Amino acid sequence: MKKFIIIFLASILIISSLGLTAIGDEKTNKKFLKTNMKSLVLSEPNIKKYDNSYSEISIKGVSTFITSPGKPMLPKIVKTYELPFGAKNFNLEVELSGQKSQKISTEIKPCPMMLPKTTITKSLNQENVKDLSIYQSKKLYPENNYDYKVLYGLNKDNIRKSFLVIDIYPVKYSPKNNIVENYENANIKFSYEIDSSIEDFSKTSAPIDLVIITPNIFKNELVRLKEHKNDNNVKTIIKTTQEIYNEYQGFDEPEQIKYYIKDAIEKYDIKYVLLVGGLKSQIFAKPRDNENKGVKGWHLPVRYTNLFDKPKFPLESDDDIFDPGVICDLYYADIYKEGGEFSSWDVNGDGIYAAWAHPDPEIEDDLYLDLTPDVCVGRLACRNKKEVKTVVDKIINYESNPVDTEDWFNKMTVISGDGFLDQEDLNFKWNTNGLENGYYTIYAQSINDECQKGPIQAIQVLIDRTKKTKITFSHDDHLNPALEGFIYPAPPIAEIVTISDGDILGYNDYKMTPGENLAYCNNFNPWANVSYENGILTIRGKSYDPKPYGNITSIHVWIKESKYGKTIFSDWRNNTEMYYEGEWTTGEKELLGRGGALYYMDDFVKEKIWTSMGNLNDQPDVIEAINKGCGFLFFSGHGSPNSWGDHYPAAPGNRQYGSITGLEVTKLNLFKLGGVLVGTNKIKNLLPLYPMDTLSNGEKLPVAVIGGCHNSQFNVSMIPGFYEGFQYLFPNSKLFRDLYMWCHGSAVPECYSWRLVRNPNGGSIASIGNTGLGYGMPGKVLTVGGGDGWITIEFFYQYGNQGQTVLGNAHSQAISHYIQTFDMTDLEAGHAKSVQQWVLLGDPSLQIGGY
Repeated sequence: MKKFIIIFLASILIISSLGLTAIGDEKTNKKFLKTNMKSLVLSEPNIKKYDNSYSEISIKGVSTFITSPGKPMLPKIVKTYELPFGAKNFNLEVELSGQKSQKISTEIKPCPMMLPKTTITKSLNQENVKDLSIYQSKKLYPENNYDYKVLYGLNKDNIRKSFLVIDIYPVKYSPKNNIVENYENANIKFSYEIDSSIEDFSKTSAPIDLVIITPNIFKNELVRLKEHKNDNNVKTIIKTTQEIYNEYQGFDEPEQIKYYIKDAIEKYDIKYVLLVGGLKSQIFAKPRDNENKGVKGWHLPVRYTNLFDKPKFPLESDDDIFDPGVICDLYYADIYKEGGEFSSWDVNGDGIYAAWAHPDPEIEDDLYLDLTPDVCVGRLACRNKKEVKTVVDKIINYESNPVDTEDWFNKMTVISGDGFLDQEDLNFKWNTNGLENGYYTIYAQSINDECQKGPIQAIQVLIDRTKKTKITFSHDDHLNPALEGFIYPAPPIAEIVTISDGDILGYNDYKMTPGENLAYCNNFNPWANVSYENGILTIRGKSYDPKPYGNITSIHVWIKESKYGKTIFSDWRNNTEMYYEGEWTTGEKELLGRGGALYYMDDFVKEKIWTSMGNLNDQPDVIEAINKGCGFLFFSGHGSPNSWGDHYPAAPGNRQYGSITGLEVTKLNLFKLGGVLVGTNKIKNLLPLYPMDTLSNGEKLPVAVIGGCHNSQFNVSMIPGFYEGFQYLFPNSKLFRDLYMWCHGSAVPECYSWRLVRNPNGGSIASIGNTGLGYGMPGKVLTVGGGDGWITIEFFYQYGNQGQTVLGNAHSQAISHYIQTFDMTDLEAGHAKSVQQWVLLGDPSLQIGGY
């Protein structure tokens, strides 16, 4: 009898795990309930002391974490279940069992904020980011065992599905009790409803792969592309915007186009949409009609989001906004929401689209948008027929001449440096109380993990309590003889910044917080704050190893009195960490279980153009590398619509001296011209006027991925960009406010990413980048924390590891996996913006490497 009961129960469990039809008869009912059960074995967490203040927790094989700013950074397990399209009405339970507890001696490190990749990082003190409501609580964090979301979009085979995404929290933390709990097992049970009335689009009798949407003016040139695609079994049709406006209703022109795309999916099961058309002029074009759209100045409309870039930290005033909405072609790709319904992106129906974090609460939309692509969308942002012809020629030639045997295609070129100065606070405390007045010399030396010692820095100061304290901030490691001429790699560098030669420690206290113009990223982590209080001098500065992957150094600081040469102070900070973010993002090593881009491109020759290697110093270095030809080109750093650049390791001498310009569209800039007029610059410094146009890699065309701010902001033109420069000259003038072009006074005819694509003599075959302000994670979490670094790496993971060799598939899957991995409702983290602004400028149906 017992055996019978055991067999009976086991049978029920097996059947349940395969899925039960629990409601209805398929012939008479439209709705069916499916039930599933899953079990997971959870690995033990690894708890490692990060520094004197914090510990970090990881789980082997898990590269996903809770990344809410200021909250404990704990691993999470993301499980995604692929279900029939239109699944809805989910019920879910996750039970954790096998609980274990252990005491820890230091707090779990809080997750840092993603930083905007700009010079504006005011009031970002990491101590203020720490969420005290959690760190001062005895409650376990997180309180839930799990969270979940339901998404609708394309799977890896380009088939539309529903996705149940479950975030499981196998580790919990009680900060006040210093206790970490983990669990050995997770049991998952979920049910959902299937509506049999939802049509299976894949069963259409006349499938079409690609729809090209274009204004009439470009149609004739695109007929050649349509014929080429059809000849290569990519069934293609052309639909003009004029036809769409006549046949479809909507709130505005972008919504009319979106309704057409929905109709084309349901009639033809289309997989790719190519939008052809950008602004109408390079000289002066109207970028937007209102907060929602750009139509009048455009060949093909754009949708602007109303996701206001308002981080927690204050700006100069409440009116200051980083990006008041950005161009978002993802709007045209996200067609469906829960239950297979149309996703309008205007949740509350007030006519304001994607209004997240809006300053007006009456306009604010619900925080939940699906965002997942239901079709692969790319754009050729052409401004005239000549550009259309150029790009069509490039696509046809690229796909018609397969590059299987070409050495240039089997190379990936990555160009980068150090994104953020993530220097740990060295925080040496020198107590001068009881010391005699007189001269003292502070010495500092760094040693890397290979026991290589760097030069010794020596600073002589005077203790004289009869005089007023004089302390000078000095960030001048760019003058260190070891870095002379910015020759890299270089030996380890020690740099004390909080006191200088000849300074006086006198009778009064002194404090000073240097700003961004003196100490890059100091507001994120106070590595450079000057403090002399109650006779105690805090010695702060930098310790770094300026070579590829030089992420660990130890620094020794000692002090001698001058009278007898006796050492009266000695202290160490061992194994301090600094990461050159862009180089790890582009590179071949992994951090916290996730690799950089080259890590996933095993079959490619890897060419690294890095500041730490000494081969990235100026634009000729970048132009020479691109002209050699490569299959993939990856920039990771900082940008604008006009240029891309990055920093030398640890930004020596701050950004003023530690930054390089990698490549520009144009040197025609208000401030550079002003320098020529007043004689501080020579006219030759403006030549060539359009550096990017000197590229001559011909048919050796890479797919380019550009990590940085606004590189793909394809709404710029020359006069507005130039005019914007006056905003910096007259910051209080209403006449020059609210331009938001981010061209910094440069007369940019077309944005960086598009200029690469439309170059008739080379450049790239396609480009992917941000239409708005990019975000990055500083330090060790750079590959796992989200933002620009995560999504760019994911593209190469999709191509190199998942076999997504069609351009739009790799792009869309990178977006989908980002959405599945991160909490998209956490607007402070910047995740929603990171996917909304990540645009593909190119043909989404492009077969990478040719047919």
